[in-house]
Amino acid sequence: MRPFTLALLALLVWIALPWLQRPEPVLQHVQSSPPPVVAPTGAMAQAYEVARPGTLRVEARCSGQFARQVLGVGSGFFFDPSGLVLTAYHVVDASGSSQDCGEVRFVGVDPDRVEYPLSLIGFDAFMDLAVMRAEVDGLVPSIPLAATLPSPGADIVAIGNSRGDFLQPRAGRVTRLGVRPGRADFAESTIELTASLAPGDSGGPVVNAKGEAIGVVSYISFNPTGMASSGNLPPFLLGIPLPRDFASYAVPVEATSDLVLALTEGAERDVPVIGFSWQNGYDYRPGDSEVDLGPRPGPIVVNVAPGGPADRAGLRSLAVRPLLDDEGNRVGSEPDADVIVAVDGVATPTFADLIAEVRTKTIGETVVLTVQRGGATFRLPLELGARRTVFSVSR
Repeated sequence: MRPFTLALLALLVWIALPWLQRPEPVLQHVQSSPPPVVAPTGAMAQAYEVARPGTLRVEARCSGQFARQVLGVGSGFFFDPSGLVLTAYHVVDASGSSQDCGEVRFVGVDPDRVEYPLSLIGFDAFMDLAVMRAEVDGLVPSIPLAATLPSPGADIVAIGNSRGDFLQPRAGRVTRLGVRPGRADFAESTIELTASLAPGDSGGPVVNAKGEAIGVVSYISFNPTGMASSGNLPPFLLGIPLPRDFASYAVPVEATSDLVLALTEGAERDVPVIGFSWQNGYDYRPGDSEVDLGPRPGPIVVNVAPGGPADRAGLRSLAVRPLLDDEGNRVGSEPDADVIVAVDGVATPTFADLIAEVRTKTIGETVVLTVQRGGATFRLPLELGARRTVFSVSR
């Protein structure tokens, strides 16, 4: 068997496990190790010391008898002394979490190990930004939002909790502003950085030399070379070194940000979804697989969210179909999979293409999926749902 076939069959066994029921990823962390952390020096070391009292380790925890069980760790920071917190939305998005845990709750832990219950006020799933309120007694240290964004080449320091650290600095530089890599899960205003970030840093502040927040850590990539920017020169032309095949990204925030104001006032901006999990899934490529799922390439539907749009429309989760001989004896197995090859007639050969096309639609809009199943190809009308609602229902 070819590697794709073996990997696909391994995936079939894995998806039987209940904890794979997770939502379609908007932002994903890489799985390999990032470059070593660079410690700040001089003015940036001082900026870290100024900003750190306003930072938080953000923990997702279970409730009830498993109340101390930590499901995940991210970062965040107070941007207002009354207890308002900024973080990345994917850090505090509880949709798709295990029902065995009970209700997921979020707790912020400050540098003095004081814990604050956190509640969601507003979010923007596309921008990957959320505002939360911490239950505080009195005023707390906070990090002011910068009046303006930095220029490419400016020194920055991010503060986060990756690698088992606790609110530690990651120094770097701004390489580009307004990154537009042609992916639907990048906002056009994304800031690209050289700071060596990793899972656990998401949601933490990116601060300038004054200790002001210019961004909120969103995600990292090991393949930034294909990116384009809106009017800015590539880093190597500016004399800014980038670790090979590595970059990190932040959502920009400013003191006059309309987005932050809207989220503080309770805005909830979700994204449309079809309603199936693809995390760690596969794009079907006819020429690379001994498994025949049809003539056209496309993402394989891995796990359909119960009660969601995909479920109601009739899409099916990836499964194993037994192969029988003439006497009815099982002689093997093969995958039984739906492959989405187009949305409204636009080809979707990869999951990234599928998400890009879906993101051009609106929640509640009806689209027509072209689906390969077995030897048949058919069109399937589907009403797009809101990501948070769809994957909350699926728990």
